[in-house]
Amino acid sequence: MKPEEQEQIQELVSRTAAQLGEHFDTVQIFVTRHRGEDTTTAAYEHGVGNFLARYGQVVEWLAMQDQYQRQEAKRRDAKDRE
Repeated sequence: MKPEEQEQIQELVSRTAAQLGEHFDTVQIFVTRHRGEDTTTAAYEHGVGNFLARYGQVVEWLAMQDQYQRQEAKRRDAKDRE
């Protein structure tokens, strides 16, 4: 991916976060894109609004996802034992 393409993608992510920020207190966007020419993945992110609020929301989401995955693993394990 050319540097110009990467800049365009980052600008799109930043512009989208700003547009959403007109309607919400905080916005944090994470996106990834396969680069195509090799096996790497490009990652882009941008946030608007209070950093600590965005950070806290991400931490909470990660904790909830971790808990969900543990519960799901236990369910699968119990089902496999049946």
